[in-house]
Amino acid sequence: MEYRQVGQSSLQFSVIGIGCWAMGGQGWGGADDRDSIAAIHRAIELGVNWVDTAEAYGEDSHSEKVVGEALAGRYDECMVATKLIGDISYEGAKRKCEASLRRLKADVIHLYQIHWPNPDIPIEETMRALVELQEEGKIIAIGVSNFDAGQMAEALQYGRIDCLQPPYSLFWRHIEHEIIPFCIQHNIATIPYSPLAQGLLTGKFSRDNYPPEGDIRRKNVLFRPDVYKVVLEAVEELKPIAAKYDVTLAQLALRWLIQMPGVTAPIAGARNPRQVEENVKAADFEIEPSDMDAMSAIGDKVMAALPDDNPVLWRDD
Repeated sequence: MEYRQVGQSSLQFSVIGIGCWAMGGQGWGGADDRDSIAAIHRAIELGVNWVDTAEAYGEDSHSEKVVGEALAGRYDECMVATKLIGDISYEGAKRKCEASLRRLKADVIHLYQIHWPNPDIPIEETMRALVELQEEGKIIAIGVSNFDAGQMAEALQYGRIDCLQPPYSLFWRHIEHEIIPFCIQHNIATIPYSPLAQGLLTGKFSRDNYPPEGDIRRKNVLFRPDVYKVVLEAVEELKPIAAKYDVTLAQLALRWLIQMPGVTAPIAGARNPRQVEENVKAADFEIEPSDMDAMSAIGDKVMAALPDDNPVLWRDD
């Protein structure tokens, strides 16, 4: 397993992280806590040394509680990235950090991230609280999620940011033009979420296999019927490249991200040990430059099919 530095912090993350969104049990067809805990334990055994969760994942922050159970007595083996959302005022951030620490059964959060910018609360307030939490030893590194370059530039006026967590995959590449260059310039790590485009890059979806009612993916713009058709065609084009390396489509897509400029490590969601075992194999091979280019060209076709007026991954219609 390869490990990379997270920004300017002391953290070294494995190039694959385990995402715990589905472990919250909402929006993804439910989750079995025993499977979730077993998945985290298996990830540690295979060299994965960090998990990503959030207070917003699941009813009553269930995902954080599952992570806390999984890492009880093992916190020295695995680092935790989590996020605060909503009331990110100075007092709110302090209060939310303490609540996350309780759920995680931990004394420190390795990477504490602002989940979404809040236009009603000055970022100076939030950053002041996070810097103080850092000085108190309750968090190690500060990160942001779903921020654009301008929002990061503003936050940097009040403290160091070591990480950005954006949506990024072969089929969703908006951050390549402005955000990734900004992160590289300011030594901010990028840990992409939804690296498999919500499962589209696993190859398991088809015209006859569409997410059922209640599945959160139905609000993803990539699943909009006109875009979905192009996505399925792109998946077929990727299959010969995956066969060349004797890997799955998911492993190919994760490896493409690992090799992209500015990327520290993608967050690969998993529900059980088998999925973890599949994901970590993305660390075991390298894609040739010509195939990286070919994959990017295939991804360009999906990007061209997306609505260009509002590059937002989720829609409400």
